[in-house]
Amino acid sequence: MSRRLRCVAGAAALGLVTMAGYGIAEASTISVHVYSALAPNAFGSPNWAAWEANAVTAMENGGAATAGAPGTPAFFEQRTSVTTAEAVVTGFPSWLGQVDPGTVYGPAYANEYGNRITFPLWIDGGGSQFSISQLGFSATSTDPFNALGFSFAPGGYNYTTAYVGLDYGTDGIKGTGDDAWITSGANTQLVNELFGRGSGNSFAAYCPGCSLADQQAAINDVAAYPGSDFTFTGTYYLEENTRRLAEGSAVLAVTPVPEPASMLLLATGLVGTVRAARKSRERRK
Repeated sequence: MSRRLRCVAGAAALGLVTMAGYGIAEASTISVHVYSALAPNAFGSPNWAAWEANAVTAMENGGAATAGAPGTPAFFEQRTSVTTAEAVVTGFPSWLGQVDPGTVYGPAYANEYGNRITFPLWIDGGGSQFSISQLGFSATSTDPFNALGFSFAPGGYNYTTAYVGLDYGTDGIKGTGDDAWITSGANTQLVNELFGRGSGNSFAAYCPGCSLADQQAAINDVAAYPGSDFTFTGTYYLEENTRRLAEGSAVLAVTPVPEPASMLLLATGLVGTVRAARKSRERRK
């Protein structure tokens, strides 16, 4: 078997799973704003924390389209479309579907490990309060196997620096002295707004001990699936005792990048490859 065929392909998800709890909110006033972006790989990227902070900053500024320094791996930028090659996390250095990223994109990218589609969010209570314990997430992709699909039930998210709550205080007015930023503690704490870097997923490519050429071939093989355009949708919702209070979605267009030698591999082993991919997700708590 060639080294190229020994390369392993998969799908890698990012999210949170913990305990459940509920708060009180009025469904009619809540708005859930969802966006889409490409993030560095949380599993290994030295710029993940900085990107995460930029994503939260963008959400705190009304869902801004960008945040941070352009031309750096930590730069946050909303995307409405990507190629399958751009949305691959790897077990070797890569960025936007290219191996040896330090040479291709510059030294700042040398230790990146690919990119993950991520759905940042901003929830505005519109005068009502809610808690992050009520937040759930569902992702679906329209490729033949829904290969990027996954979900987290309400109760799976906590207040952290990645999911920041804002309590307007006793006066109920944003921007006054009694505002409280919530980044820890019980996930049942009531807030007026929530700003999060979001959950997401991408395909994954691994090629231990491979040459740069074989690493690139591993990415190309993954990027050749499914051979046609599809969409990836991320939906956040708030529930109280199974009653849906509010929800919002973002839809990302994904365009495949066929690689000629990959088509035979896909034609002979598509089902097994995709099933293996769906079993190989990496989740971050």
